[in-house]
Amino acid sequence: MDKLIPTINKLQMIFASAGIDYNIELPQIAVIGAQSSGKSSVLESIVGRDFLPRGSGIVTRAATVLQLIRTKENNPDEPEDYAIFGHRPGEKFTDFSKVRDEIQAETNRLAGENKGISERPIILRIFSPYLLNLTLIDLPGLTKVPVGSQPQDIDKIVRNMVLDYIRSPNCIVLAVSAANTDIATSDSLHLAREVDPKGDRTFGVLTKLDIMDKGTDALRVLKGKEYPLKLGYVGVVCRSQEDIQNNKSLKNALKAENKFFENSAIYKEVKDRSGIPYLSLQLSKLLNQHILKCLPELKKKIDTQLNERKIELASYGHSISDNPEAGRTYLLSLISDYSKYYRDSVEGSTKVVENNDYKVGARIQIIFQEYYVNDINNLDPFDELADEDIRTAILNAKALNPSLFIPEAAFELLIRQQINRLLVPSLSCALQIHNELRNMAIYCQVAELDRFEKLKDKIMEVVTELLKDCLEPTEQMIRNLIEV
Repeated sequence: MDKLIPTINKLQMIFASAGIDYNIELPQIAVIGAQSSGKSSVLESIVGRDFLPRGSGIVTRAATVLQLIRTKENNPDEPEDYAIFGHRPGEKFTDFSKVRDEIQAETNRLAGENKGISERPIILRIFSPYLLNLTLIDLPGLTKVPVGSQPQDIDKIVRNMVLDYIRSPNCIVLAVSAANTDIATSDSLHLAREVDPKGDRTFGVLTKLDIMDKGTDALRVLKGKEYPLKLGYVGVVCRSQEDIQNNKSLKNALKAENKFFENSAIYKEVKDRSGIPYLSLQLSKLLNQHILKCLPELKKKIDTQLNERKIELASYGHSISDNPEAGRTYLLSLISDYSKYYRDSVEGSTKVVENNDYKVGARIQIIFQEYYVNDINNLDPFDELADEDIRTAILNAKALNPSLFIPEAAFELLIRQQINRLLVPSLSCALQIHNELRNMAIYCQVAELDRFEKLKDKIMEVVTELLKDCLEPTEQMIRNLIEV
């Protein structure tokens, strides 16, 4: 059980670093809530550190994957608490104010500085002996009004991004709502119900219990009588904005929260199921159970895709050595394979004879024997040559000299006029063959070249240019032969 969450964390890191959509939905907990619902305060209280950016408008503008990892106590080789970013894997942050700055800097890099939203997640791993193994995805706060230069449809952009995460049946929705607002108008619960209408995988968190109007309470909500959820609700009391401005520590905030539930007559019956420590424990248990439930199907999908990738990898051929000489040898072998395939396709010496399509050599043969021959046969030898033209040419060649036979000069004159009519179909035949050879350069099927797009494009460019350079002298040679 202890290895379940770390294993999913590794998979998240691999998928995020690869930047490829593998269509594998990992079991996860996504934290959603409206702006000013107290979502950031809940996350900081769970971690026990001030590390999230704060401010007006949308502060969380990229999904932040928080991987909380429990370490051994009193380890002399490691700092007690530290953080590592997925995009800066070799650097440990022990100053959590710098963690906040780095989140802001990476958010600006991914989403720009104009309050835009990025779909690429920020992965943050936090190590501490006081944490429970837990992974949470902090999503941008639900908003309705654009701020600054944000697009006018920012509410739809954020909403669609959140839905992309929580729509997966493998995602547990941690819906954070403020207790001092009507639960029926909770944006997070309303959005969660769209993807989880029965409330089977939605976990509710009520914040700001301590600042509700006098004479009101959230007990019925916490007991599931107002808006029932299968996973239930947990009430928490986090630091207010005034507490944060007064630098109230999270440790003191937890003490104040515990005191609130201990002294509250209203929440006395749910005090054992309330507070940040209880929430952390329940989330860790819930995620472990959820991973265990999803594991068989997850393993099946990963095995299937792994086999598919192995087949794809095998189709690319052998791995490339880092040795420059070996690289040059491999490059020459690729070019040689390309040339051999090209030559074999033209000369008809391929080892595997296909019957579903003509090779380029066969198509060239068809151009010569069918199209070109038909064009020649369609030329009438006496077209544009009248009997009077023949008589005139013969008389001009004989002049005053008597002759029993047709003068050779007259024959050459007449036949040259007709031979010149072969020029157009001959040039057309040359152009058709050039096009076939050029197409062969584009569609040459050398599997290992598919992994080197730039090399493949360059070879195609060189061969195409070479064929183009050869077309002009070929056409000139045809003209010379006909004009002889």
